[in-house]
Amino acid sequence: MKQQIKVWGSRTFAIVLVFLVVHKWGTPVYKQYFTQKKTAVYIPTAKARHGIFTVSFHEMGALRAEKSVPIMSEINGKIISIIAEGTMVSPGTKLAVLDTSELEREARNQQLEFNNRVADVDRANAELDILKKQNETELKQAQAELDFNKTELKLATERQTRKQNLLKEKLVTLSEVEQADLEVLAKDLAVKKGEAALELKNKEVQSKQEQKMADVRNSQFRQEIAKRSVQEAERRVKKAVITAPASGMVVLDTDWSPEGRRKLQEGDSVRPQQTIISLPDLTSMLVKVQLGEADAPKVQIGLPVLIRLEAVPNRVFHGAVKSIASLATEPLPWERTSSSGKSFDVTIAIKEVEPKTLKPGMTADAEFICKSVQKAIYVPIEAVTEREAKTYVYTKEGKTYRRVPVEVGTHNDNFICITKGLKAGEVVTLRDPTKPLDQQEAGTTVPGTKEESGKKNAKQPVPIPAAAKK
Repeated sequence: MKQQIKVWGSRTFAIVLVFLVVHKWGTPVYKQYFTQKKTAVYIPTAKARHGIFTVSFHEMGALRAEKSVPIMSEINGKIISIIAEGTMVSPGTKLAVLDTSELEREARNQQLEFNNRVADVDRANAELDILKKQNETELKQAQAELDFNKTELKLATERQTRKQNLLKEKLVTLSEVEQADLEVLAKDLAVKKGEAALELKNKEVQSKQEQKMADVRNSQFRQEIAKRSVQEAERRVKKAVITAPASGMVVLDTDWSPEGRRKLQEGDSVRPQQTIISLPDLTSMLVKVQLGEADAPKVQIGLPVLIRLEAVPNRVFHGAVKSIASLATEPLPWERTSSSGKSFDVTIAIKEVEPKTLKPGMTADAEFICKSVQKAIYVPIEAVTEREAKTYVYTKEGKTYRRVPVEVGTHNDNFICITKGLKAGEVVTLRDPTKPLDQQEAGTTVPGTKEESGKKNAKQPVPIPAAAKK
């Protein structure tokens, strides 16, 4: 008897042990691998919103000052120092300094040339003075010789007259009278020759003096040119120090370098008439954007624009379109990409005046407000479906869904207005709950699925109802 009780007790213990093991480990394994799983279908939803509905599009641009004073270099040179960008300056503040070693060497050479030209002028004037004195002496000698011959002619004429009178009284011979006549002719010829020589000497003197005076003027002209070259060289040396003509904030200009286009810095070479710095007027700021050919027709003068700056988050500025380029421009060859095309330059005037906040060069996201609807009811575009030229939404009522016909209005990239058939606050589905997930229209994804995670960073096209396209 005792033996039977012991056997049955052992069997009972083993059965209980097996039951406990199966209950603890076998049941979960069975449920995991052998039972059919129930799949819960997730239907994303959203509430119909009520408020101001805007139709807009975005374009990136950059801030610029409406008025700006350009600071240009007037000479060639290498920058050895330049003021930091963003510095507030007043008139006379030193902005940049260019290397003057070559300019100073040129200035010294020009000064040496000028000194040589001054010496040439002094030498030419001294030669002119010597020539004048020499000519004066020669003229005096010629005049004295002429005067002597005239005196001799007068004396010879008097002797001729006396001898002619003595010949009448038979006191002299005829030969003596003829001799006196020949002497008068000789003296008269000498006088005429002296007068001609004096006249020729005057002309010669005048010609030599005019030639020498021309040499003096040429030397003076070369001296004046050399003087101006010295002044220009000295001016260029002074222009190597660039100062501010007005007050403003320093904005460095950009230039091409082996690394690409960048701000000017120490060591860069500049050329004449190259803008190196701008002093913008921060009380009147603009946004410059380039609109593609598709968006340009949507914009008109005065169109309101909302402006958001990367450097000033959580802040919206207001502006309006000020100007639109009449002609399209094409990107430069090195700026072209597979998606780049012609664009129109658009200028937006910012209404806020905040010099301490709005700075040139800031990246701006310009939102062009093409249309605004007051007191609109709108839902995500994915919530609207179209069947047989009619539009519907599916509203959620508890655990069920109801198809509701609606009329749609304008839309933007993400939302569409419901003009009839829906109230604000109603919950709508973002896909057709009557169709399996694999039969949904392109562009609809279910949050939390592999399809959504694979398309998380890709914006899928969403079909727009035909009624909204009109």
